[in-house]
Formats: sequence, structure tokens, C-alpha cells
Amino acid sequence: MVAFEVRWCALGGGPTETIMADFGMDASVSFRHLAEYLEHSPPTPLRPDLFECMTAVARQRLWLAA
Repeated sequence: MVAFEVRWCALGGGPTETIMADFGMDASVSFRHLAEYLEHSPPTPLRPDLFECMTAVARQRLWLAA
């Protein structure tokens, strides 16, 4: 999921259809999992700018889904 988001982060996350096809879950569920993962156990080799981008995208997508 992190590798997917690294690829799509600059574009606002991945398309809902692609997330469903790749992970078998709704985009909001995917972004909730990603936000929780980044908050509790962020991957250490992840560059700070990518971490911030991924966190911002996850929060934005969750906000849009609400």
C-alpha cells in the first residue's frame, strides 16, 4: 500500500477503481488504513517529503469521502 501511494501521492492518491482492483477495498478504507499506519509505524526509509505528502493525501481523501 505504501509503494502504491508513493507512486500516486503527487497526483492526489490513486483512482478509486485502481485501489479497488489492487487492494480489494474501498478507497476510504484504504486511506484510513494508510493514515493509521503512517501515524503509528511510519516506514523509516521513507523520505520526509513523501511522508508528508502521503499523510496529507490520506487526510484529504478521507475528508472528501465523509
